[in-house]
Amino acid sequence: MKILILLLPFICLISCVGKQDQESVAMNVDLMAAHPSPSRVALQDGDISRAVPTQKLIKEGFVEFETSDVEKTKAQIMAATSANNAYISSDKQNNVADKVSYTLIVRIPASKFDSFLNSATKDVRYFDHKQIDVKDVTAEYFDVETRLKTKKEIELRYRELLKKASTIKDILSIETELGTIRTEIESAEGQLKLLADQVQYSTLRIEFYKITSTPAVFTYQLSSAFSKGWENLLTILILAVDIWPFILLGIGLWFGFRKFAKRKSVKKEADMTI
Repeated sequence: MKILILLLPFICLISCVGKQDQESVAMNVDLMAAHPSPSRVALQDGDISRAVPTQKLIKEGFVEFETSDVEKTKAQIMAATSANNAYISSDKQNNVADKVSYTLIVRIPASKFDSFLNSATKDVRYFDHKQIDVKDVTAEYFDVETRLKTKKEIELRYRELLKKASTIKDILSIETELGTIRTEIESAEGQLKLLADQVQYSTLRIEFYKITSTPAVFTYQLSSAFSKGWENLLTILILAVDIWPFILLGIGLWFGFRKFAKRKSVKKEADMTI
């Protein structure tokens, strides 16, 4: 009996340690369940992979053409923009000597892209450049969407585990995993939002221009030549000021040479008279 009494504290200690080990093992098992392997996720989301996805297309285009009236053409494009629920994301004007041009970047609902293009360029007879590109991002879109759904499910499981965690070690471990999965979720959400925007709104870059009249070109060239001539004159004056000692020396030598030549000529004439 005394032996049993002496062994009782050791038995209790072993029992407590075993219980803690069981709880730790259970928590590890729960963590593994909260963060399943890709194969496990694939099995759980098999219904998604079996579903037929809706096609996701990104359409972008570029057109360039000449017009006889840039303001009229711009007004026509703005009218087409309003009629098709589109909007201008960039508006740039450029004026040079012989050319006035506009560059517009228009975002258009994907379903109205063709309608907008036909309305905005209905009077154009010839395109200097016209290119329409369509990119299929269906696989990429649904891959991101599926990964986002899986990560959100994992986040919920971690939050449930956090409520059950009883040790500081387990709490810190779960919070670290939550921080990582939250970063991944935000990144996937941003990527999905960008793809959704590109799919929903097509982008069209429109460049149109008008060649100005010949007199305007001549006036510009005359003005440019006058400015350049004035700049050259100033350059020569600055150079003259910079080398004025050499100029004075040259003038002195020239007068000296003339005086010497004149004396020589007078002496020669006198000798011939004698």
